[in-house]
Amino acid sequence: MSVIEAESSQHTHADSQSTLRIPTLRRYQNTVSKPVEFRGLSLFHGYDATARLIPAPANTGIVFRRTDLVDRPDIPATTDFLVREPRRTVLASTPDCRIETTEHLMAALAGLQIDNVIVEVTCPELPAYDGSCRAFCDGILDAGIEGQDHGAAIVQVDDVYTVRSSNRKQTLTVRPYLFPCTAITYHFDYGVRSLVPPQQLSVEITPAFFYHEISPARTFVLESEVSALKKLGYGKHLTTKDLVVIGQDGPIDNPLRWSDEGVRHKILDCVGDLALNGSGFYGHVTASRSGHELNHEMAKVLSMMGKSNSLLSKAA
Repeated sequence: MSVIEAESSQHTHADSQSTLRIPTLRRYQNTVSKPVEFRGLSLFHGYDATARLIPAPANTGIVFRRTDLVDRPDIPATTDFLVREPRRTVLASTPDCRIETTEHLMAALAGLQIDNVIVEVTCPELPAYDGSCRAFCDGILDAGIEGQDHGAAIVQVDDVYTVRSSNRKQTLTVRPYLFPCTAITYHFDYGVRSLVPPQQLSVEITPAFFYHEISPARTFVLESEVSALKKLGYGKHLTTKDLVVIGQDGPIDNPLRWSDEGVRHKILDCVGDLALNGSGFYGHVTASRSGHELNHEMAKVLSMMGKSNSLLSKAA
């Protein structure tokens, strides 16, 4: 259970001045230049999964298409189709038409500013690769990015909004930001007994920064959680070489790519989940121990902002 709070934009003089000075920098929409295919085992269920990205016209958005089902039904990648499941992001248009673990591909698309694409998938879950989104980014860049003639819709955050867990231990806040970009600050602290040390990182998301500094960051799990997850049927096909598993003495059989790889992956998930608002946004996100559930609630807040005509003017 989470709680959404809207805080007044009159919070400080400094923030009010920042709001007034935000430049309304615009950009055009993008798609992929040609189809690109990804294949591999999925993370939770171990499906032999194929995802094929198809160029799409302007204003299409990101749409998943289940090609293995009768009539090839679509699932738009928006908050309207969110389904609550633990530890991952799941979208569904009907109980039988769903797509799981969308956050890594969505992060790659949002991080590289891909606005329009059809994602043809052959099963209910996307390929996982190494638990990061670097393989998706590499495939997209190899296929090429094609600019389109329509301006991209961008939500300009003009107030402070906070979502919290019911126990108030997890929070996610978005507020205006001085520069025309998405900024994320993530505070990562699970207590003095946690096997994962406290981490904090503040970043501005640009395609180049996202590719080099965020996209290779892999998902992780505690060794103490593995047995319970496998009893639930999750990740039975995975080994410590396939996934970052944190034990008493650190990562098992899988060295970290950065000492703060955990917080970088949390930012990756945040980028992918918030993209479900249906457009980009300019604002500063501050997260404390938040995960998919709060990310989804904030994506809904951003979506409501967009629907209430707080979009930047589109490029001519």
